[in-house]
Amino acid sequence: MNEFVLEVKFVVKPESLAQFNQLIDINAHASVEHEEGCYQFDVLRDSKDDCQVLLYEVYKSEDAFSDHMTRKHTQEFLAAAKPLVVSQSASRWTRYIAPKVKNV
Repeated sequence: MNEFVLEVKFVVKPESLAQFNQLIDINAHASVEHEEGCYQFDVLRDSKDDCQVLLYEVYKSEDAFSDHMTRKHTQEFLAAAKPLVVSQSASRWTRYIAPKVKNV
């Protein structure tokens, strides 16, 4: 397995939340739909603060993630989101245990 995982945390400006939500929705869907190496792109929100946003992205490999970063939809998201956030941090992980997702 050993997929590459990126975890990105954003603190979004409250007045920019609606616009950020639209942008990340476009980017997440485009990543999964158009990138063979992007397996998963989850957008999570803190249960008590909608302005705290966590991205959980799973890629086939670090090379697949590098490809993601060059994509037009990713570059457009990053440029448009920059003025909408207070802060952003990222962590890189290796996924080594992942039980199969249940179909519900």
